Amino acid sequence: MRLREIPEVGLLARCRQEGLAWHIGPFSVRLKTRLREVANGVALLYAEFPLAEQDTIVDAEIHVEREAVRPGKVRIRVDGIDQYKGLRRSLTIPLLEWTMNVCVFQRPHEYFMLHAAVVERNGRAVLLPGRAGSGKSTLCAGLIHRGWRLLSDEVALIRPGHGDLLPVPRPVSLKDKSIGVIRRFAPDAILGPEWPGTAKGTVAHMLPPAVSVARAHDVATPRWIVFPSFSVNAPTSLESIKKGTALMRAADNSFNYSVHGERGFMMLSDLIDRCECYELTFGNLDDAIETIDEFSTVAGKSPTAERP
Repeated sequence: MRLREIPEVGLLARCRQEGLAWHIGPFSVRLKTRLREVANGVALLYAEFPLAEQDTIVDAEIHVEREAVRPGKVRIRVDGIDQYKGLRRSLTIPLLEWTMNVCVFQRPHEYFMLHAAVVERNGRAVLLPGRAGSGKSTLCAGLIHRGWRLLSDEVALIRPGHGDLLPVPRPVSLKDKSIGVIRRFAPDAILGPEWPGTAKGTVAHMLPPAVSVARAHDVATPRWIVFPSFSVNAPTSLESIKKGTALMRAADNSFNYSVHGERGFMMLSDLIDRCECYELTFGNLDDAIETIDEFSTVAGKSPTAERP
């Protein structure tokens, strides 16, 4: 059963009583709230996601509740500990999404984790590591509307001893001008409401395609690492980078490289060795996607020489 199959009345009753539990790739969460707009917001963004059994031992128990002494304010608690408090009630949904990011980024150290969007086609994955403003989420959203499968907008999850990538498909977070870019680029994309006034500007969430959610247990092989860099009106430029450079840049984008110690270094080195590594500068989404499509369909052939 999926979230979209629960009637609205039943959804709210479940959130208020035993909690609403659902699966997100290898993880599961449970939400408890009495706030109708929170229950409905989650039902929209996670409509295609499978429900978990009510007795499932979840990775995170999330409570969203009003603050009794401050009207119009809410708090978000994870496993009984405040994650956010004093929040404007109108911004609960984007803050709830960031809360789930934190749950994924800070806890599951049985995996090796990079801050990267990940998409897959024909079993082979492109990793797009990047910080805020790099264009990774916009590029990721564009790629999944041009035939690529979404594994994650935020985290590359690697299994030690296997080296493959586990999907963690969730809504893609778009900010400010990227929202309009994706609305024009993919008119069939389903976006939730826009949330102005967050710490990151105006935010909207693009729902993951149903097929990506349905294939949340199909792993992928890492094949390319592309460090995107968006610059307004910049021509599209793809350059191969040396493995050592790619390793240092990927380490900077890892959530738990230091936690794994020597094993982290070995896992990251293995990942870099298995991938072709590039830097992609772009100012036009169509051109960037065309460039990725081109090199990903030419097996074993680099479009440029390595840069010093």
